[in-house]
Amino acid sequence: MARAVELRGRPASVRKARVFTGDVLADDGVEASVIELAVLLVSELVTNAIVHARGTTCLTVHTDANWVRIEVEDQGRGRPVLRPPTDDQLEGRGLQVVDKLATDWGTQRRATHNVVWFEIAR
Repeated sequence: MARAVELRGRPASVRKARVFTGDVLADDGVEASVIELAVLLVSELVTNAIVHARGTTCLTVHTDANWVRIEVEDQGRGRPVLRPPTDDQLEGRGLQVVDKLATDWGTQRRATHNVVWFEIAR
């Protein structure tokens, strides 16, 4: 099952993304610990999309019996890159968090859009 929501490129969209993700996963009977992790990772990816891309962002939540898959699609031109953070860096740790906590994750380029996705085993 998949459900999606379009988000505007403003900070308030991060909260909307968290609530949407939590509601979809709860409706699908996903365990609370998986929901908490998914909401945290969604916050990171949607924040990145708002900071680095222009326009709207589409958040899609997929569930099945074994997996939760979240996709964040934005209109950014550059491809998201996992970089090692430095001690004096104030930002840039979002993908580090996703890399450490998700079961799997990746990026795709679709026409004029970037998609960053992650999966969590249920």
